[in-house]
Amino acid sequence: MAILILLNQVDPTLLESKLKQFDDCPEVRIYPDCGNKDDIECVIVWKHDEGVLNDFPNLKLIASYGAGVENILSDPSLPEGVPITRFVDDTLSDQMAEFVLAAILNHRLHLTYYREQQAASHWRPMDFLTGKNVTILGLGELGSTTAKLLDVNGYSVSGWSRSEKNIDNVKSYYGDDQLNASVAGADIVVCLLPLTPTTKHVLNADLFAAMKKGAFLINVGRGDHLKEDDLMNALSSEHLSGALLDVFATEPLPTDHPFWRHPKIHVTPHISSPTDKGRVARQILDNYNRIKSGADPLNQVDPKRSY
Repeated sequence: MAILILLNQVDPTLLESKLKQFDDCPEVRIYPDCGNKDDIECVIVWKHDEGVLNDFPNLKLIASYGAGVENILSDPSLPEGVPITRFVDDTLSDQMAEFVLAAILNHRLHLTYYREQQAASHWRPMDFLTGKNVTILGLGELGSTTAKLLDVNGYSVSGWSRSEKNIDNVKSYYGDDQLNASVAGADIVVCLLPLTPTTKHVLNADLFAAMKKGAFLINVGRGDHLKEDDLMNALSSEHLSGALLDVFATEPLPTDHPFWRHPKIHVTPHISSPTDKGRVARQILDNYNRIKSGADPLNQVDPKRSY
């Protein structure tokens, strides 16, 4: 029996080496060198091609390489009855929280601006931005950890989610009818929602209009949360002051995309919360062993909720 690694945009050999460090690791194969497809019981995936998972008749587990599962669930021909898991780990949450805090500080303290002024040999001090009201869209594992870090660093934090949350010092907004209200007073809005059919393009003209003039957007959720033309319009009208984008509808971001050269957009290459390969390897092997013993896997995805 074997585990198959099927990763697009990620070097599969790095995960292979981590898996093989564990004594309970079965044979590992890397797509497209599948060998006998009857042997494949677990496939570790990231941005797989539609339909390919049906090639393995004895598949018992589909494991996402990361926290996101939208690419898996968007495959209309997923094998029926095969459990899907996602990577859940404190390192993801902690790294995301630190990235968001760093992005906010960079914005408020004008650090990127000063780097640009250095390149031009210009000495132009600016006052720090004083607004410290932050709304986090999405209060799951990543969002709640981020909210707590911002709180201890002196930020006034609100959050929006599908259902009411109870997090110390974080005002909870919930449900569709409270979405716009959640961002109305925010100096900074951070998107950390899961990508589902109902959250696609949630960052749109209506939401931007509900934000106060001069607010700043950080999207570290998924690229398809953002309606790109609406952001461009909100920036050109100066309703929003800027945006930091770490995720994009097409990745890598095409070289001719206007985001690259927009003076009010800070682009980072989907690095806000990288997967710890050793930890994901151990978690997948634990779930593989649970499946083999007849137990349910941990961090199993509910397809009806899309996460």
